[in-house]
Amino acid sequence: MERLVFIGDPEPCMTQRDGKRKRQYRRLLEQADRYREMELPKEHPKESTTYMGIAIVNLALAYRLSREERYLGEAKRFMETVCSYEKWGNAHLVNVDLSASWILFGLSLGYDWLKPWLTSEERGRISEKILHHAQVIFQYRRDTYGQGWSTAFYQNHNWINMTGLAAAGYVLAGEEKGSEAQKVSSQYIQEAREDFARVFSYLAEDGSNYEGVAYWRYGGMWLFVYAHLLKIQEGKDYFKESGYLRHTFYYRLYQSCGDFRQQMNFGDCHDRHSGHAACVYYKVAAEYKDGFAQTFGNMVVDEFLMEEACESKVKPGILPEACFEYLWYDPDVEEKDLSLLPKVWYFEDLGLLGIRDSWQRDGKVLTIKCGYPGGRKQWETGRRLYREENICCLSLSHHHPDNLSYIFARGSEYLTCEDGYNRNIMPDNHNVILVDGSYADVTDVSDVYIGSAMLRQAEEEPGWEKDYGGRVTAMKVDGSVVIYRGETSGIYPKRLEMEEVSRLLFTDGLDFWVFVDVLRSRKEHIYEIICNTDAEAAVNGEGFVYDMKTGPVRYTVFSDRGIRCRTYTQKIESIMTSQEPDKVCRTDIHTLSQRSKNRERRQVFFECFTFEDEDTEVFMEEESLKVRQGTKRYEFQTVWQEDPASGTIPIKIRIRDEDGREVCYDA
Repeated sequence: MERLVFIGDPEPCMTQRDGKRKRQYRRLLEQADRYREMELPKEHPKESTTYMGIAIVNLALAYRLSREERYLGEAKRFMETVCSYEKWGNAHLVNVDLSASWILFGLSLGYDWLKPWLTSEERGRISEKILHHAQVIFQYRRDTYGQGWSTAFYQNHNWINMTGLAAAGYVLAGEEKGSEAQKVSSQYIQEAREDFARVFSYLAEDGSNYEGVAYWRYGGMWLFVYAHLLKIQEGKDYFKESGYLRHTFYYRLYQSCGDFRQQMNFGDCHDRHSGHAACVYYKVAAEYKDGFAQTFGNMVVDEFLMEEACESKVKPGILPEACFEYLWYDPDVEEKDLSLLPKVWYFEDLGLLGIRDSWQRDGKVLTIKCGYPGGRKQWETGRRLYREENICCLSLSHHHPDNLSYIFARGSEYLTCEDGYNRNIMPDNHNVILVDGSYADVTDVSDVYIGSAMLRQAEEEPGWEKDYGGRVTAMKVDGSVVIYRGETSGIYPKRLEMEEVSRLLFTDGLDFWVFVDVLRSRKEHIYEIICNTDAEAAVNGEGFVYDMKTGPVRYTVFSDRGIRCRTYTQKIESIMTSQEPDKVCRTDIHTLSQRSKNRERRQVFFECFTFEDEDTEVFMEEESLKVRQGTKRYEFQTVWQEDPASGTIPIKIRIRDEDGREVCYDA
């Protein structure tokens, strides 16, 4: 029986092309047809060439299924082009990074799948090219082990590069027995196997991703690619073993905005449409018989495919993933209605909370986070590997300094926003709390957390890293009531002597929400809360109003100390990749800052978000915040005596429902 690398037995793929996988087959051929219009440069272009690798996979699969000669001709055209380039990649880490690995992966599968239709001369040239570039990547990893992508076990560069090497290994293992290619293939396979054994053991079990949705869909897809490759080639099943693979679909789902087209853009996000990977949803559905993932995958393919392709700045993008969609789609998994899922999901490792008021397309979505740099498991693992093995695996430039930051959207429209793709991160780029204008030890750099940690490491006693991060001190869901509290004083510069920087979130079904921000220090400071939005704020009585198409949102802030306000606009511009320096990501932010009038040792801010279409009133009375929402009454009061268990000032919340019954919470 014929067996193909990454596919195994090709017969099931063939028999379902005109039946259960007819839609996926049609999409594959449409993608293969697009390459006919693509001009390929004779010399390696001054840009990323990742698209060439995945094009070979699509064309090879299209020919395997259809036997139409034009797809074989196009596949050979792409294969001959990449073989003609002396080097793969441009400007940065040429031959040993993403462009090289995407091409190595695609060329390897194309060679394996099309071998019966290649001449002996073509087979020799392609095999030699695969061997050459695999050896370059293999040797580079050996030479740099402990630094850079070689041990960046939490980053897409490691995952993609090692998957390319693995694919080359499995393909070269099928070469003539005793040949050089066949001899070294086991080294490449073993190198990748050992690397991913670490990767999957180090990932967060809850499926959360510290880099944000854009890199989840770009790099995270390759975790599924390698896991599938290993399962087909060796029978080892990380889908059964890895909590991350099992749960990460729900991270992606709960970071969707109301209309599901866009995403809540924490971290380095090129844009709000860089979020969908239908192939991953299908793979989750197939491996776990998950009808919710099947529903989401079909939704994306049926409704969002071209919008994602046109609007997303992450390349090659969703269209070239047609090959994976075809191979991973399981037609026997029945869809499940998303409304059967809970409206609240908490990811403990990252301290990330996602709340929806409904699963309707015009629904409200609020998300907030507070955790360790990269998530708790990564932070602890990274520090341990550095101490025990001198391995540098922490690289957090895609994880922005955003503890206690939040994003809100309704339907397709965003109220609060993030800074997008940013290489010069400033303290006020996120909806955080500042102390004398500061958040972390360093600023105006791409990797604020690691830059700050390096300073802290040089100055502090051993064990400092235990306190360097945020922690969620309260997380409660009681019917429609959600209470979340994060504390992150350990991130702020030591010289500020902060005792508490906490934010409590309270909402009842997202009819409104309240933040109670508590600041305490042994010194006097100016405390400042930042609210970054898409729309400009307009003064409205005691507060502000954001005039949104989905309905105005009121924002009112009270404090136990005097406060003053200012508004300004921030413009953020960053080059997304050194391979294409002319492509720049731009984000405009409207900022509303509210800060202490005078220097204080402690201060409380009550931030209230209410909606014009809801009957809600907010006011201060005897140092307590009162909220009236319909027939319900809510009261928020700080108790200025530190809780020894959490190290924070307790906040008492009282709710009186429509029937006059009172419920009390302590947070």
